[in-house]
Amino acid sequence: MAPAAVINATPSSVCYGDAFRTQIHLDSRGSSPELTLVYTRPDPDAGELRFDWSFSGAVCKGTNDPPVCNVKIDDGSHDALGQINNADVLFTMAGDRPVDATLKVTNAAGGVTIARVTISITPAGDAGACPL
Repeated sequence: MAPAAVINATPSSVCYGDAFRTQIHLDSRGSSPELTLVYTRPDPDAGELRFDWSFSGAVCKGTNDPPVCNVKIDDGSHDALGQINNADVLFTMAGDRPVDATLKVTNAAGGVTIARVTISITPAGDAGACPL
């Protein structure tokens, strides 16, 4: 049986040219070991889930990465090997293009579900200011 992969992104858009100022929170704690047609809160006794995140564009993790990237992952959101496998992820983005975040959720039975969310770019308004 496949798990349910749920992603809540806050915020879901940043202004063009954000330059890594806005922190984005991806929350997948609503994911469940079993896929259902109607959302139900995950059963805490239903087994462990494994999370694996990936992002479009060049991704930086920590201070040793090249300075040119579209996505910077918060140090607390990846392990020592650079794996992004937490239920929650914090990151910032350059704001030069939308970013796709892909989540692969695996349940204890080996079932896999993949979900994707796009963090969009909001252009400046007529006055040149960001409307967000």
